[in-house]
Amino acid sequence: MKPLLCFDVDGTLRDNVNHQVCLSTQKTLQLLKKKGYHMIISSGRGLDSLTKTGLMDMFEWDGFVCNNGQRVLDANKHEIFHALMDPQAVLDVLDIAEKYHYAVTLKSTQRVITKEPDAYVLQTQQYFQNQIPPVGTYHGQDVEAMIVYGPLGYDYAPFQKVKGVHVLPGESTYADITIAGLSKATGIQKLMHLLNLDEYIAFGDSLNDVDMFQHASQSVAMGQGNEQLKSIATFITKPIDEDGIYYACLQLGLIEEGEYE
Repeated sequence: MKPLLCFDVDGTLRDNVNHQVCLSTQKTLQLLKKKGYHMIISSGRGLDSLTKTGLMDMFEWDGFVCNNGQRVLDANKHEIFHALMDPQAVLDVLDIAEKYHYAVTLKSTQRVITKEPDAYVLQTQQYFQNQIPPVGTYHGQDVEAMIVYGPLGYDYAPFQKVKGVHVLPGESTYADITIAGLSKATGIQKLMHLLNLDEYIAFGDSLNDVDMFQHASQSVAMGQGNEQLKSIATFITKPIDEDGIYYACLQLGLIEEGEYE
């Protein structure tokens, strides 16, 4: 039985300069699908943000893990799991952010950001090519996850103390704040159960891929990716802009050179 193939988005499928999926990656994904592999997207992006990339309709995906495992959809984009943050945890994160003057995006039905965009927000927006939401407040609305914007390389230690959350510093000037106990790996497990599969191969580039890597039969870190992630990967491929996905699939025997056109 072929393993499930799980792909992160930013820095893995989609580069962070032109914000595109390169031709070699497109051809590789099409070939993998033709060879009978099940493939999913496993991303820190929320469903709204992932939809705007166009990736969900670019290939025949077998499922989607969003918000680092807090929302899971099947191949038909039907929701099979959805978790919301504890309101007290949301308040605690916002209190700390206000103390340090950091902006926070609330991932809710209508996204809002807690203050006017500063340099950290703008740098992250450029990294992801995301729209910056309007300034707004938390008034008890459902929150799926949060983004805190701070200095590059910051460990977000004060936020790590908030009960019930998981803090995932990103590769730019931000950190994802999600629900403790949920991750890309837990979301993948739900799709594996649905697809009746028992192992997966993970492809990623940043710290929110650590848990996904730790539970994978094989894990592929992108060449330009986070050094800590590389240290636990079973294979380090070339950078994304040097056909990293194609090279990894070739070296792992998922595809053969003669099959690629």
